[in-house]
Formats: sequence, C-alpha cells, structure tokens
Amino acid sequence: MRLENPVAVIKYLFASILVGLILGIGGAFAAQGFRSGIVLISDYAEKIFAQDPNFFFYLITLSAALVLVHYSRTLVKNKPFQSVADSIYLAHKSNNETDLKVGFISTIAAFFSASGGASIGQYGPLVHFGTTLGAWLKKTIPFNFTPDLYIGAGVAASISSGFGAPLAGLIFAHEAILRHYSHKSILAIATASGISYAVSTGIWGDTNIIKVSSENFNLLLILVVSFLAGPIFGLIAILYMKSLLFFAKLADTPKLKVLYKYIFCILSLSIIGHFMPEVMGLGSETVSGILYSSYTLIFLVIILFGKILATSISLNFGFFGGVFSPAILVGAAAGAVVSAFLVTLGIFEDFQQALVISGIAAVAGAVIGAPICMVIIVLELTNSYAYALASLVGLAISVGYVQVRFGSSYFDVQLLNRGIDISDGRTGLFMTETDILRFAETNFHTIKENETVANAILLMSKINQSELIVVNQSGEFVGKTTSLALFNKQGPLSSVDVIDKDCVFIKHDASVQSAMKIASDFVGEVIPIVETDQNKAVAIITEGAIFQAYLSKQNQTVEMEKR
Repeated sequence: MRLENPVAVIKYLFASILVGLILGIGGAFAAQGFRSGIVLISDYAEKIFAQDPNFFFYLITLSAALVLVHYSRTLVKNKPFQSVADSIYLAHKSNNETDLKVGFISTIAAFFSASGGASIGQYGPLVHFGTTLGAWLKKTIPFNFTPDLYIGAGVAASISSGFGAPLAGLIFAHEAILRHYSHKSILAIATASGISYAVSTGIWGDTNIIKVSSENFNLLLILVVSFLAGPIFGLIAILYMKSLLFFAKLADTPKLKVLYKYIFCILSLSIIGHFMPEVMGLGSETVSGILYSSYTLIFLVIILFGKILATSISLNFGFFGGVFSPAILVGAAAGAVVSAFLVTLGIFEDFQQALVISGIAAVAGAVIGAPICMVIIVLELTNSYAYALASLVGLAISVGYVQVRFGSSYFDVQLLNRGIDISDGRTGLFMTETDILRFAETNFHTIKENETVANAILLMSKINQSELIVVNQSGEFVGKTTSLALFNKQGPLSSVDVIDKDCVFIKHDASVQSAMKIASDFVGEVIPIVETDQNKAVAIITEGAIFQAYLSKQNQTVEMEKR
C-alpha cells in the first residue's frame, strides 16, 4: 500500500505506534501479572501445606483450582475455552470478530489451572489473551487497519514479555499466527513487541527462563550430535502431540460423566505430583534444574514421560492452558536424555547444556510450528550464535521429521479436527467459509425421466444447452443426460441408456473449496447441486463459475493483505 498524501502517512504512523504502544503495555502487564500471580499463589499454598505429603497438597490445590475452572466454564455457558489455535483461525478468517468474554475468561481459567499446580503452559493462554486484547482495541479504537494487525501486535507483545525476547515476539506473530508478512502491519507489531519488552524488563527485571554458562563445547561436534539427535527430538514431539490427542479423544467418550473426569484428573495428577513434583506446574524451575544439575538417565526419562502424561491429563480432563511451556520441559528432558546417554557411553561429557537447548528448540519448535521463532528465542536468551546454530540443526531435522510423520503443528491438527484447514492460506480458508450456492444458478431446466428423447433434444436446442438435469415424477434428482448420449436414441429417457445416474454432483451445503475439489476431475457443461436430505436438485454450476468464485476469494485475500 502506498500512502502518497503526507497527512495520510502521518495518520498511519501515529495510528500504528499508538496501537503498538497500547498493546505493548497491556501485553507486558498481562504476561507478568499472569506469571507473578501464579508464583505468589503457589508459594502461599506451599507455605500453608508445607507439612503435608505431596499427595494431599496437590489433592487440595488441584481440587480448588478445578472448582474455579468449572465455575469459569459456567460463566461462558460451557463454550470451549479459546487457545492459540483459535488465534490462528481468527487471524485468517474473513470475519475477525471474536467473543471477548470467552477470550478473557479463558485466560483466567488458565491462571486458576496453573496456580493449582496443573501441568499446563502459560504461553498459549497469553498468546490468546494478546489476541483478545487486540480484538478489544480494534472495537475501541477502530483505525483503518485489518483486524489481524491488532491480533499480531497483541500476540507479539505477549510472547515478547513472556520470554523476554522482542525479536521472537515479532517473528512468532508472523510465523505462527498470521502466516504472512505485511509491510503495513510491521510497525505496529514491532512497536508492541519492543514496548512490551521494555516495560517488562524495566519493572520486573530479567525473566529469562534459559540461563546458560559460556560456550565450552566443540561446535563442530555438537552440530553432528544435534543432527543425529534431530529424529529423536522429532519422535518425542510426535509422541507428545499424539498423547495430547489420544487423551482428548478419551475424555470425549460420550458415556464419561464430567464428575468422573474430574475425579480421575485430580487423583491421577495428585499421584503423579506426589512421586514426581518436577513435572507439575509451569516447569520453569525444572528446566533450570535440567540445565545445571546432573540428573541420572533414568530420572530424566521419568521426567520426560511424566511431563507428557501429566500435561495430557491436565489439558483434557478438566484444566485449561497451553502446550508450549510443557513442550519446553519435554524438549529439555529429551536433550538431557541424549546427553546422559552419551555420557554413559563415555563420550561428549561437556555437551549437556547445548543438547538441552537444542532439545528445547527442536521439540517446542515442531509442536508449535514456529522453527524460526524458536531459533530467535535461543539466540536472544543465550546471546550465543553457537547455541543458536546448534539448535537450528536439530530443529530443522526434527521439524522435517514431524512434517513427514505427523503432518503439521499441534495447532494446525487441532483446527483440522474441527474441519478447518489453513494449509492453503487465507484464500483456501475463505473458500471453505463460503457456500458454493452463492455462485450457482438456481434458475435452471430439468426434464422428467419419462419424457421422450425427442422432447429432451427439443428442450436442449431451445435453451441452447447440451446437458439437462433429469428428475423422477416426484421431482427427485435422478441424474444427468447429454446431447451426445441422446444421439440416435428413441423412446422415453428411462427406457434407453441415456441417463448418467452416477454423474458428478455437489451437495447444497458444500463450500467453494470442496466444490473445486469435486470439479477437479469433472468433464462436462454443468454440475448439479443437490439437496441430499430430500434428494432435490436445487441449482447448477459451471466450472467457469467455480473458477470465478476462486478468483473472488483470491482477490479478497490480496486486498486484505494490501491493507
């Protein structure tokens, strides 16, 4: 977009900076308030129940938290809480309206969950809170910007403050959420990310969760090891995501009552917390412990699988939160397992921190579908190109492995399970959201199957078409006939072989996207559109009309991303 009018340029600059400033400040206070509140409540609970065994500690805190989460669900009339997947979907929709109440309460529910000690992530809820904050600002100050600019700025602010990584916030918003770069959006998003980082560090200080010692490893060797470990990290990422999906399916069992789900959740997590408290909560302290402690190989394996199990139960049987933070701990444990195994073999004893960080980047980057962002996070948090390069190698192999064996990020799979495919970008999503009937012709001719071939040919010549939709006496769809099929035939249509009863047709509620797939192998003049419940032909459409529908959605995408 070109702004040649100086006044328009000034307005654009002012509006972009203002949006970035508001969302940057709001994102910083939200992220740090979220984290500080969890720490405060957790510390207070630990002081009260310090003398009690871990089982009763978690039994009490998790029960209290689950009651609050359940109450939060009632406030939104049991609508699903919103997560990163919803942020991605919202950023790609033609209608970017969001339910602000559900968005804010989703974050509160995640706060309750984390405060109670459930194994959930903080970054996912913060990402969607940034989305909700952006949507609120769009309604409050409706500048002539597309909604995804507000969404991107809100998300960037949340990630920037949460990780203490402003460049990563900028990259994450574009790579994981928006999935495109807009020159007009970059100022607002960059401002939000920078301001959020400045406010966070200025008030709360350094909140870096990854603190490493200086580089004390052979870079060439660690690159080789990270390369070889890449498939292992990818396998762990797939195991983590499949575990989440398996428990989600298990929790959706129709006969399983909510009360039984809650009881199972509380008891199982209390048992896990009793024997392995390291896998509960946000896991930041455990990540630091893995970086600097010499845990045994067996203990690291227990942490790895314990975290996957605890997170899968927490997120699917009552609590709400993100998958990002748990993926960081899972990745750290995976890297430490590889390092401990090498040490057991008597080789590469100085590589633990580098492999832990490589594991974090490789697993988390594959899960969230943001490999570039993860490399930038490593670079910003370690201030080391060597650590970033070592992470990049393992991450690239891991992401490639996941793409082949799993297919997409966890968020994309969540959307696919809801029937939402964003693999084709905005154009594909717009086509999925648009009914094909909008582009169809409802004024069309049909012919009864008991009509004669002669009458059919006469009708074709009269309306200048070479194909007709055939119906029975009740008006139900039978098939289609063509002038070529009628050539040299006599008698009623039903008595001769002129009706194609297996012809290609489109369901009345089909989208433009599905219509294009159906028409990809079609040869002919028109495609009937059929109301399948009553088996009635309600419209016809040509390949040309379907192509025009595609072009209209493509132009919609172009115009949206120009702004």
